Amino acid sequence: MKKWTCLIAVLFVMFLKVPAVSAAPAEQLAAQWAPVLYLADQSDGMAAPQNVFTTVNFDLDWRLNNNWYNLRFYPLEKAMYYSAVECETHYLIGYYQYYPRYAGGSGHEHDMTGILAAIKKTADGAGQLDMLVTYSNYRWQSWEGNKVREENGHPLLQVKGETHEISACVKNRVPLPASSRYALGAGDQLKVHTGYRLIRLEQLWEQRQNIGQGRIFARWGYFDSYNAVKVAAPWGWNYREFNWLANPGELIQRFRGRHVTACNYLTNPYQVNTIE
Repeated sequence: MKKWTCLIAVLFVMFLKVPAVSAAPAEQLAAQWAPVLYLADQSDGMAAPQNVFTTVNFDLDWRLNNNWYNLRFYPLEKAMYYSAVECETHYLIGYYQYYPRYAGGSGHEHDMTGILAAIKKTADGAGQLDMLVTYSNYRWQSWEGNKVREENGHPLLQVKGETHEISACVKNRVPLPASSRYALGAGDQLKVHTGYRLIRLEQLWEQRQNIGQGRIFARWGYFDSYNAVKVAAPWGWNYREFNWLANPGELIQRFRGRHVTACNYLTNPYQVNTIE
């Protein structure tokens, strides 16, 4: 009798167990929080293409040391890479803008900037922007989520022409005058509508070992170029001891000024951040 009682109790607990809520697909998360960018750019003619973010293979090849040269010959599709990492409390969504040319100062081939959105999980599943971090030209900036202006639920940022310096538009402040506005649009999530389309960072991440002259990378994480200045992909971005892709949760803690504890990642395909 005692044996049957135990069995019934176990079955009862099993039936009462609430099933886990499945995580939102990466594409859905990326589209939901895709940033709206305002580009402050008064340039025209040959100068304008240098301020269009696009794919690293916009010229239809995976050789990157000819991108500056090919800038004048190929149409530029506005495109933004994205990554999605999940830990117990947050989604960490990255958005990346690649430019074939950096025109600030003496100029050089390649430029890549990034936006990291820390989305706090909520009971209703909608999520809440908890913090925003940007990276451009070795400069790191951060904003509390409730300080960032939004447009239809999307974070609003501004980009400077030539240098591509990126920063959040803060509430109760007027954005810089802008000549171009880029947004994902509200239709079919990953297709071009009013501005750019989203591309999974895996398309570039899968090429991370394509290293050598005339290839994608000159060395681990740095784009190949004839210029002395070598520009890094997101897995080459480190703030103190924390890597943007491998440790985004710890990175957010660091910017918060908190004691950093290891995050329990539910999904993070980028935790290999050294040469394999």
